[in-house]
Amino acid sequence: MKFNRFSKGIPPIQNSGYYTSLMQLAEGDTRIRFLDSVPNDKIIGILKQYHALVVPSQWLETGPLVVLEAFAAGIPVIGSRLGGISELVTDGVDGILVDADSGKGWNESLRILIDQPGVLRQLRAGVKPPRSVASVAQDMIEIYRELRGKD
Repeated sequence: MKFNRFSKGIPPIQNSGYYTSLMQLAEGDTRIRFLDSVPNDKIIGILKQYHALVVPSQWLETGPLVVLEAFAAGIPVIGSRLGGISELVTDGVDGILVDADSGKGWNESLRILIDQPGVLRQLRAGVKPPRSVASVAQDMIEIYRELRGKD
């Protein structure tokens, strides 16, 4: 019989061995909390409560929705200098880019935000809302119209 993780209402990650191993590693550490998933319509409201969003990806993100969600909430992103994250985040303007494998770089970046609160205010001021889906779609339509008119 094939097991469908969604049939029991349990998010897939919570049924994985990886999730279980993380729970075991974090056991007894009061600094770590595992929270429930957030419904899509609540994400922006919750993110607005944060000072910044940290995205320490270790692989290429082609179109990181989480960065767009953070910007829609008006908060800066501290993210890996990889792929789509580095294409969306302007280092020193609306976030901070860090070499993905640099523990020292992550430590320094977070320390700056703690020790120099003005930096966080400056980054927050630099955040611009992302373009709407309708705006992007309209641009695509215009490109297709232009291409259709050419041989």
